[in-house]
Amino acid sequence: MMQKTTNNANGICIDYLNSEHEDYSGDKMSESRPPDEVTKGLSKAIRDECQKHPKERVGKAVTNVKTAYAHELAQIIKKMKINDDPINTNGGS
Repeated sequence: MMQKTTNNANGICIDYLNSEHEDYSGDKMSESRPPDEVTKGLSKAIRDECQKHPKERVGKAVTNVKTAYAHELAQIIKKMKINDDPINTNGGS
């Protein structure tokens, strides 16, 4: 996915969507490894962005996904900090 996104970053989303089913990339190691869950999720998110706006640049779709994921990660970190706050724990003397 990373190679395809990089190769198509200056392209238009419709081209990216059409290239999803290309043949072998030439990298046997990359082709033989199954994608991890994060890669699958990011790939789906980029594809979804491109389907919403097929005439925008793939780079913009990637930026939109990056922004959305950054927001989600910030929310997770915020919750973790709240849970680590000693004032909010139910223990103690």
